[in-house]
Amino acid sequence: MKILLIEDEPDVRQTLQDILTVNGHTTLAAENGREGIRLASTSPDLIFCDIAMPGLDGYDVLTHLKGSPDTRDIPFVFLTARVDRSDQRRGMTLGADDYLTKPFSEREILDILNTRVNRHRTLREKIEHLLEERRCVVGADWSHELMTPLAGVLGGLHLIECEVDEIDREELKKLLALIRAGAERQERLSLKLVRHFDLEQVKSGLRPPLNHGTAHEGTVAEASLKMARSARRETDLRLRLANGLLRVPSVYLHDAVGMVVENAFQFSLAGTPVEVTGRLRDAVYRIEVVDRGPGLTAEERASIRAFRQFHTARLAQPGLGLGLAIARSVAELAGGRFNLESPDEGPGLKAVFELPCY
Repeated sequence: MKILLIEDEPDVRQTLQDILTVNGHTTLAAENGREGIRLASTSPDLIFCDIAMPGLDGYDVLTHLKGSPDTRDIPFVFLTARVDRSDQRRGMTLGADDYLTKPFSEREILDILNTRVNRHRTLREKIEHLLEERRCVVGADWSHELMTPLAGVLGGLHLIECEVDEIDREELKKLLALIRAGAERQERLSLKLVRHFDLEQVKSGLRPPLNHGTAHEGTVAEASLKMARSARRETDLRLRLANGLLRVPSVYLHDAVGMVVENAFQFSLAGTPVEVTGRLRDAVYRIEVVDRGPGLTAEERASIRAFRQFHTARLAQPGLGLGLAIARSVAELAGGRFNLESPDEGPGLKAVFELPCY
């Protein structure tokens, strides 16, 4: 395998090179973070990186690599003299696969090498098999988005396993919170995939069409409040909903509105309002979700489709690009419409559902 070493201490760097070369691996070596980022573009199979380096430190390097489609899936292991678990949690949150504490032995190096690469390949093979089975859109970037939450889950479990006899109660709570956050994000991504393919089966005639249901303004409020709580922005949510009984199953409307409101919070700053309004006119219930984020161009607003992602450079976790496509499918299958517009005033985006009512 080709392994990149990013380490500013010459003795440590040389020791790593010697261990890996003797065991049949090819190495690339960088003495600082900037050189390491450059060499990472050559697609190594794994990266060992020191944390405490002058200039760009290990966290800066990891953040840069995870932000690039060409390097973000490379297994990444920190080398550190630090033993503070807060540093470990920070690295796992950014997407590190493991830590190796100095001084280390040859056996520790080889064990980490085998464990991390094998785990990474197994996950990637499973996800790529899923992509093949589901006839994914060419260019859809599922693999990274589905695997990222697992890094926190697996990393947290690894720390607990290694220190089960020493870890204190408060530290355990923090690690479990990290694991829960990763698992909940994984659940949200999985539910979006399930809902998308469920709707595609209905549209293609493989399943019966939607039955008219009894969604109402409370369904819209519940979905909006759930996303506001998840984003920790309850005070930014503005709800003004008229009474209405909609001809769409409540579970579908809940998902569709929730995903649109989730986008509104994700792409706008804390402290700016996200407005969700609903009004009934001529047997049509019009739901508007308005945020004050960067908005979309007219061309982007017209290009809603599954796996179409917007503003990915702004987000550490850009998602799958399914929310708006699901919202449109739900509206159309219910005999309504879903569109994106510019707000009446100021920056941002307005998402509009027009749905039939009883």
